[in-house]
Amino acid sequence: MMQSNNIVELACAGSGKTWRMCHDSICCDNSSKKMLMISYTHKGIYSIKKEYAQQNQGVLGKNIIIYTWFQFLLRELIKPYQRSFLGKICQVRSCDFSQLYGIDYSHKNSKEYFLNCNYDVKANHASEFAVLLNKLSAGAVIKRLEETYSCIYIDELQDLVGYDIDLLELLFLSSIKIYCVGDYKQATLKTHNPKSNKTKGGMYVFKYLETIKESHRLNIIKNNTSRRFISDIAQFINLFYLEDPVISIVECNEQAIGVFQITEDNAPKYIQFYSPTILKYDIKTSTLNYPSLNFGVSKGMTLDRVLIFPNGPLTDFLIDPSKKLKAPDRYYVGVTRAKYSLTFVVKKLIENKYFKKSKICIGDDEIDVLKFNNSNHTNN
Repeated sequence: MMQSNNIVELACAGSGKTWRMCHDSICCDNSSKKMLMISYTHKGIYSIKKEYAQQNQGVLGKNIIIYTWFQFLLRELIKPYQRSFLGKICQVRSCDFSQLYGIDYSHKNSKEYFLNCNYDVKANHASEFAVLLNKLSAGAVIKRLEETYSCIYIDELQDLVGYDIDLLELLFLSSIKIYCVGDYKQATLKTHNPKSNKTKGGMYVFKYLETIKESHRLNIIKNNTSRRFISDIAQFINLFYLEDPVISIVECNEQAIGVFQITEDNAPKYIQFYSPTILKYDIKTSTLNYPSLNFGVSKGMTLDRVLIFPNGPLTDFLIDPSKKLKAPDRYYVGVTRAKYSLTFVVKKLIENKYFKKSKICIGDDEIDVLKFNNSNHTNN
């Protein structure tokens, strides 16, 4: 029986994707079957567990199973049906992530193609292996899931690529309710390095799912309302992606709120007074020896104030924000963490049509800054 209530939610940073997913699972937890919640990273799993517990009196529901993507592939799909391919059981051990890049000369669909010499599944072919096992077992892989789970929730949908999407299509066609959430603007990670289906997953996954929403009975929802950051930050991050602009509904009375540029000379006193979390693009970016986090590490965090030491491309963007950044998703994660203030450290204050000269208070003192001016932009 095909289920008609599959949900695919395209939602912006700070819109409450994880909250809604957990809330839905708690409301639906009235079945004798289990419910499965999946995220690609261990950090994502931690966020799901934390949010679920907060909504459920501090505990996880007895019917709730939470896995990473590869735990799901290995434990639920590959190990139970390895016999369909290998002719015996208890052979597959773990996942091998050592061969994500480079060329694999193994013959397609051979044992060496899917497994290393220790019978660990090659991560690049794990979802492909699961799809093949379902075919070889005459659909028993998906049938087993149908007998076990009433709902499967998938967080960070934009991280899925390659044969992940083929597997996702099989799940949509099952009798299990599938609820996916994600944001193509934050497609900085991917489960593996796919050789095929490159325009079906990652940042393209939502566009692709639009093409199959009728055949796979998908209810596709867009939510561009953020409860994380103030309007000035929302307007600034909309410069990174002109399509699907983010709308902020956050109000606050904190001092020095907005998007700013300050000089390196003023950075120490700003850091001392406002105690921002310091972010950088990657390890190559200098932060004047201040402790910092890479953008990727900050994914999923909500922070009061963020101070960013920009790399070369981001510096150029601040000088002229009308120019497009290459790979904006890599920067989008970093600039969507702050609630009240997003501040960039630059060598020189250079005005443009978006950033104008201003001042902010540091105790009884003031420093010169550039402040993002959204007077010519609205939330519409």
